[in-house]
Order: sequence, then C-alpha cells, then structure tokens
Amino acid sequence: MKPDNSQRLRWELTRERFGIEDRYPPPERRQEKHIGDILSGILKAEKNEAEEMELPEILASHWPVIAGEQLSKHVRPSHLKNGFLYLQADHPGWLAELRRLPKARLLKKITSLPGIPEIKDIRYQLDPAIRTRK
Repeated sequence: MKPDNSQRLRWELTRERFGIEDRYPPPERRQEKHIGDILSGILKAEKNEAEEMELPEILASHWPVIAGEQLSKHVRPSHLKNGFLYLQADHPGWLAELRRLPKARLLKKITSLPGIPEIKDIRYQLDPAIRTRK
C-alpha cells in the first residue's frame, strides 16, 4: 500500500527533524483496544459456549419411557452443558444404581428422540436441591 502525498510529506518532515535515515515510513500501527474490551469479548464467547442449555420438553416428557418407571421417580435429567447431559438422583443409592446402567444404551435411547442436541456423554450427580435431615 503506497502512502498518499500528505503522508509522504509528513514523513519527509519527520525524517529531517529527527535525522532519520530510513526513506520509507514504518508501517501504520493499528489503533490499540482497551484490555477490558478484549477480555469482555473473550469471556462473552466462552460464556456462550459453556452456557447451560435447557433440556427440550420432549426429553422430560419421555423420561419415564427412557429410564423406566421406577428409576424415573428418583432420577431426573437436569441440564446440558458443553455436550454433557447431567442426570440428578434424589438419593446416593439411586445414584449408585444409575451408574450400574450401561451409558451407551441410555445415550442411544435419548439421542433417538427428535430435537435433542448432540450429547457426548452423561454425567451423574446427587440432586443439590435435596437437603439432608439432621
């Protein structure tokens, strides 16, 4: 990119004033951005990627068929995050029972439903809404 006449004249003046031997001006610098603007853009992009997705209504309505009547009373799908489906159990015993089930079969049943986003894996956890009695 060739500099226009006013830029060339400005460079000639600067060269003469400061005794610079280089005949050509340095490349134009881009305008700096504030670090806050850069970080907010990065964090916003990360937040959008890692945002928890609401489960489609179809999964909630078909959950007793997918998990079975007895298991569905104690285990519920919670949310999707980064391609992982989180299932929450209401008791540690049901959590152990859930871990005994083959994940592949459960995943196959879930992904066969229309309108379900891609699920990489299933994670199990105890439902945080349940308070232990003292």
